[in-house]
Amino acid sequence: MNLLQKVTRAPSARHAAGPLVLVLIGLAAAGNAYSIHLATAAAIAFILTAAFNLVYGYAGIFNLSIIMTYGLGAFTSVYLSAQLGVSFWVAVPASMLLTAAISVLVALPSRGLDELFLAIQTLAFALAMGEVLLHWDEFSGGTIGIYAIDPPTFFGIDLVGGFAEYYWLAALGAWFAFDLVLRIDRSGMGRALVALREGPRVLASVGVSPETTRLVAFGLSGMLAGLAGGLYAHFQLVIDLDTFSFARLIALLLATILGGAGYFTGPIFGVLAILVMDELSLATSQAQDLVYGLGILLLVAVTSGGIAGALRRGAARLRGRTRQAEGELTGGDRPVRPELELAAPAAPVPTRRIEVSHVGVAFGGTRAVDDVSVSFATGEVVGLIGPNGAGKTTLLNAITGDVPVSAGTIDLSGTDLRGLSSAEIVRRGVGRTFQSPKVIRELTLVENVMLAGDAVAGTNWAQQVLHTPASVRADRRSRARALALLDEFALAGRAEHFAGDQPYGVLRLVEIARNLMLDPAFLLLDEPGAGLTEFEREEIAAAVRAMSARGLGVVLVDHNMPLITAACDRVVVLDTGRVIADGAPGEVLARRDVIAAYLGVAL
Repeated sequence: MNLLQKVTRAPSARHAAGPLVLVLIGLAAAGNAYSIHLATAAAIAFILTAAFNLVYGYAGIFNLSIIMTYGLGAFTSVYLSAQLGVSFWVAVPASMLLTAAISVLVALPSRGLDELFLAIQTLAFALAMGEVLLHWDEFSGGTIGIYAIDPPTFFGIDLVGGFAEYYWLAALGAWFAFDLVLRIDRSGMGRALVALREGPRVLASVGVSPETTRLVAFGLSGMLAGLAGGLYAHFQLVIDLDTFSFARLIALLLATILGGAGYFTGPIFGVLAILVMDELSLATSQAQDLVYGLGILLLVAVTSGGIAGALRRGAARLRGRTRQAEGELTGGDRPVRPELELAAPAAPVPTRRIEVSHVGVAFGGTRAVDDVSVSFATGEVVGLIGPNGAGKTTLLNAITGDVPVSAGTIDLSGTDLRGLSSAEIVRRGVGRTFQSPKVIRELTLVENVMLAGDAVAGTNWAQQVLHTPASVRADRRSRARALALLDEFALAGRAEHFAGDQPYGVLRLVEIARNLMLDPAFLLLDEPGAGLTEFEREEIAAAVRAMSARGLGVVLVDHNMPLITAACDRVVVLDTGRVIADGAPGEVLARRDVIAAYLGVAL
């Protein structure tokens, strides 16, 4: 690891960067009223952008209600301080708690909703909240708004917006938001949020509840939006509903995308970019719309992933992450074939079984799985084959809880798996991979593997964000184990490389390594050999045999018969949703009805 890499990944350096920048801005703006006003507005805008970045950039949730959450924080803090006589120093934290709670309530009905319908749900809440605030004159001032808001005081000193004293207050809030998001970014929670952005199934496949993760994202985002609203109201000393319009939401979205959605530094660059374009448009009033539009187009064109993303890629190139190491082959080939020696259990492990009994899965009037009965045991590799549309992946989805079972039972050593969530089934010992590797492109290989380790780390997200000693030790253990697993797959040299830069075959192995972090009893592999070279399929076969020797039960779905015969102890054949053969690979593959199922004609 070179000096640049050490500095950029050092936690103390990153945590110190936020306060240092804020202090420098404050000193530079001192004595200039306009600069102080601009810096204060930027600090508050940063908090709001960080709130939106947390839920949209990290978790991939287009939360259209956040602008009204921001407004609710502003009106609540003013109502508590002006109407109820509550101190500003109590009113703002109270508004943060309220907006966090309401944001969680907005997300509660979202179970099972995809991104589009969730966005519509948040839009409905925003519209409803706007109507409530418009007609609740006592709380919001209705169409007139609230004027002559008293500034907060600190030991007898009025903190008036536009003066240095209030800037330092806003800067303190900005530092809090920066530090919180940075801690989340560098914790298991941050990895979980990014995985949620890739899709709920990815998160569930490592034993983490997507629903809980979504609620946490909404709650934390709402809390920061409430902070921004409270600071904004007492900065401007006048607020009305027009302040929290959808035009502000568009500006917020623009700042998030330009800065770099999903990067903890993104809000900094996004707010600065918007400020620069605003100042340029004011300086060229005859063509301000043109300047603004051209600036946006230029930034979007040259900065995929925003400014922060472009800078990260540049830093990665300097560290050599995206370059081929000297002597390293291109494509999927690697010079060293992994000879896996996975640690065997210290003591004999009792055999566990998955018993699938008369299971049916129907989609409308189509029975994708029809009266299937089959069993799988630990220490055994079972190939599940059949023509396209035979029901192989659907059967795996039924076992892992990704699709509901319409008939029959699925039992794991005495536990009925029906009705359990996918994450709960994973925690009970059934892991899986997917037809396309579900890895997080923005994370390094070791971070992708650690994603599963976070689920069994023994610490909660609060401990991880606070960096308690227990969570630090757990994170170190998780990283050490993830590195050891990557080493077993001959991937230790790529551990700190981004997954998005890796060949397809490497991603297949990373997905398997991630599952092994969970110590599963069973691993269901869905077409792991698809799209691989012969060499890479040999790697998969070696990995499967090593896992079986370790005591895992492996169910292998694939169309590559050499891979099936090399890796499997037993083969089960499905055709039109039914089992037509079950036995030793050589015997099953020689059967006329199996050959006919693949050819589509009777022999």
